[in-house]
Amino acid sequence: MKLSEAKAAQAFLAHHGFVKGLALRHAPLPGIADDILQQVFVEFLAKADQWDLDRDVKPLLATMTRTVALRHWRDKTRDMPEVVQKLAEHVRMLAEERSAAPRYADEIAVLRSCVEKLPDKSRALIDLYYYDDISTPQIADRLGMKADTVCRAMGRLREKLRECIDRGLKSALPEGGVAHG
Repeated sequence: MKLSEAKAAQAFLAHHGFVKGLALRHAPLPGIADDILQQVFVEFLAKADQWDLDRDVKPLLATMTRTVALRHWRDKTRDMPEVVQKLAEHVRMLAEERSAAPRYADEIAVLRSCVEKLPDKSRALIDLYYYDDISTPQIADRLGMKADTVCRAMGRLREKLRECIDRGLKSALPEGGVAHG
């Protein structure tokens, strides 16, 4: 193993958790995140001479992970034309529904109300994860927390919001118990 490959391997291993998190997030199908992770590692090592390993390699690894996941998605859909057909049909239906009234208007209104009731720090986590599309490891870096702490906090927030939505919808239902909309 050349010196540049050894240094690249060390750089990759230092960011293994970050890449694994991205692979899990971008994996087109369950169970192939490890395949994506391995492919990113192989490609990263193969081009070790091209990288400036003294700089932050996270952006490079993030781009490589997304690219490999996209390639996996293309390969999987090439082998499963029925999945592509179903996906195309789903996208067509979504496009047709854009002009229609939202099917979940009540739930969305209750969700907004529930989010507004959360503490500032919790709303910030939701904004970063769902609206800014930032991964759990990146949020952890930004807020000076551990990734697993952010992950547990997001799980608790989702549960709180689920309970709040259930309570809000139950209180908003007409006496017959059936929502209209």
